[in-house]
Amino acid sequence: MIRRFIYYVTVWSIPVLAFLDALILAGCSGDAGREDGDGIRLRIVTYNDGNVPLDVKEVVAAANEVSQRKIGVTIDLEFQPTENINLMMASGEYYDMVFTSSFVNRFDKNASENLYYDITDLVRKETPALYRTIGDYWDCAKINGRIYGVPTLKDMGSENMFRMNSDYFEGEKGMKIPERMDFADIEPYLKAYKEDHPSEYPLEMSNGGPAGYLNFLERIVNPIVVIPYTKEGEKPRAIAFWDSEELMNRFRLLHKWYMAGYIHPDAATIDSTAADKTIPVRWGVAWKGYQGYSNPSDWGFNVKTSIYDGPYISRTSEQGAMFAICAACDEEHAKACLKYLELLGTDRKFRDILGYGIEGRHFEYLPNGTVLRLKTGQDRYNTRLYLTGSVVNASVESVSTDFMADPNQWEGVFEGYRTDGIYSTTKGFTYDQTPKEDIITALQAIYSDYAAELRTGTSDPDVVIPKMQKRMKAAGMDELLEDINSKLDEWVE
Repeated sequence: MIRRFIYYVTVWSIPVLAFLDALILAGCSGDAGREDGDGIRLRIVTYNDGNVPLDVKEVVAAANEVSQRKIGVTIDLEFQPTENINLMMASGEYYDMVFTSSFVNRFDKNASENLYYDITDLVRKETPALYRTIGDYWDCAKINGRIYGVPTLKDMGSENMFRMNSDYFEGEKGMKIPERMDFADIEPYLKAYKEDHPSEYPLEMSNGGPAGYLNFLERIVNPIVVIPYTKEGEKPRAIAFWDSEELMNRFRLLHKWYMAGYIHPDAATIDSTAADKTIPVRWGVAWKGYQGYSNPSDWGFNVKTSIYDGPYISRTSEQGAMFAICAACDEEHAKACLKYLELLGTDRKFRDILGYGIEGRHFEYLPNGTVLRLKTGQDRYNTRLYLTGSVVNASVESVSTDFMADPNQWEGVFEGYRTDGIYSTTKGFTYDQTPKEDIITALQAIYSDYAAELRTGTSDPDVVIPKMQKRMKAAGMDELLEDINSKLDEWVE
């Protein structure tokens, strides 16, 4: 009842919320979870990335049969857009567990504001198997040494890559596509395609710029303040993004490529290029062995990937997907949330239900242990794995019976992190943005005035950046950097 009251107040009378802050918080506690007669029922809210699966109720019902029998817990699962999650967090509307990350429903901010349950002791005591599965990755979920969320094991490091038409570049032109290349090394491929197809634009580009274009830097105040990756023993410093020489050089290359006709002239205003299947060079952010970019039936040609960045492993990358428990939960429901995550992280057959749907209807197991989405699954339950729990514990997806994935893919990925990972030396550092929130808001607004044209190569960075610098310095960039670095110095010491 209290939840309904809060909902209607939120929708119809936002100003009343300030008067009712205390009541809302009390309401959260009073409505902490629900009993359905057969155990505990949890409200789990995850992120709607634009694709709410049509068969979600049917799939959740199938999952509930298993979780009810094994741990006495069932769930209601909601896919909510960013705006709804933000409103829910601001209003105090009750939930049991919510998707949080470095990019949606930002973990550091909300945990610092005590919106999430402190699970430091509970997770070790009640769900030791869950605690063991996360292993070395708990640090990204800590604020002041306490744990406020459960990281979703997935691609914990950031690897950026080019996705290239290998039929053209290797088959037709005889150009080898290496497993790795530098960012600038893509230029000869773009030049070759443009010479053969002068009216086309070989490099994918929409107004968001290259996917993960800041991933080689640790973002402290995204995207305006970053920390370059440093070697062990070097003192880390927070800098304005324009002080990263590597980033500036990439902006210059993008502008060079734009002027050469490799990038669409309207790139800064294009929302998506998904409909154009002919573009021979696309951006990608994934991991070694990922097949989602390489299915020939998706593109009409064979695709090879070449990694140009990473794996970079930072607090930001490790916070790519997490789940946090509402601070208003009582201990019984907090335990139930953790037990549910433990089941997702340790029982592969159960994990595959929320990940892929119902076996035989939405997916099938292939002889090598991977899964294949069926037509119904593609149409009615095709959601990203990280939105519903552990990716590592789910079966690996193959794109076809002729193009099967490595079922042990994740062992190789995490071994690569251990041997080749470029680790941030400030993984445990967080910056409380609250005292400088007005400055940050102003700076981000200035950045947004230039961002699309800068990251698409439309404008010359050596012309645009000085304009941004002048406005940002007047808005308090130096004051912000001084504050961040003073906090960083304290943390290092």
